Amino acid sequence: FAEQLFGRPTAEEEQKLAAITISPAEEKTYGEQQVQAFTDDLRQKGVRVLRSGREVEYLRKLVAVIRPQMKQAERYTTIRVCFVDAPQVDARAFPGGTLFFYKGLLSFAETEAALIGIVGHELSHLDREHLLIPLKRSKFLQADQQNGKATDWQKPFADATFMMRVMVRPFRPEDEAAADRDGARWAFQAGYDPRELARLFDRMHQKTQDPKWPLAGYFRSHPFNDDRRDAIEAESAELQNAVRAAEAAKPKLYRGKRNLSVRTPKAEQEFDE
Repeated sequence: FAEQLFGRPTAEEEQKLAAITISPAEEKTYGEQQVQAFTDDLRQKGVRVLRSGREVEYLRKLVAVIRPQMKQAERYTTIRVCFVDAPQVDARAFPGGTLFFYKGLLSFAETEAALIGIVGHELSHLDREHLLIPLKRSKFLQADQQNGKATDWQKPFADATFMMRVMVRPFRPEDEAAADRDGARWAFQAGYDPRELARLFDRMHQKTQDPKWPLAGYFRSHPFNDDRRDAIEAESAELQNAVRAAEAAKPKLYRGKRNLSVRTPKAEQEFDE
């Protein structure tokens, strides 16, 4: 049953899953279970989770810049932002619209353009319903095909093992690649340089030096960082070429190194670069 929930779906299954709808109330219940489990795990490790303060307010403002570009913006009118006081370079999205950003990410990003690309990446997971795939599969698998009655779809997710598996490997590499493209495109449309997101992944590649052993990618939830860098650079070139063709001018793109440093978004103040 676990493999049915978390394995890669076939093309036929993708179509069936796309037809299953999840109400906002169901998504909220599903997401709250994960958020609670994730928060409890962090606190057991002695890691602080902040829901207010300078960093949280700054991140909320960046979310407000990107959220209107989501196709499902009306479904996520309220996005909750949490700040994890830990050095990891990481960010997480949970069903219902809760985002976690780690302290290490804000230090590693170097520019607001890179950070807002990550913000867009996380919002894309919500927008594309990547987070709802296990829930859709659960509802599909538990439907009683004989009498049309469905069993309790929440039951498997009450088990801690299921919850941890959802959190440890929530997405597929193709989901991450799609979210990268959205993050780059939305940053560009907001006036930022998406190449800063590519540079972030390049620095991560230099830091981790992921070996590309045969079949290594099969067991990954994320694409290799250098592949992510290359894909975003290609997306950035396409976006800029489209603007040049329409306006016969190179678009002015913002990096926002000082904005990130002082925690003031571009929407409030632009600095000379």
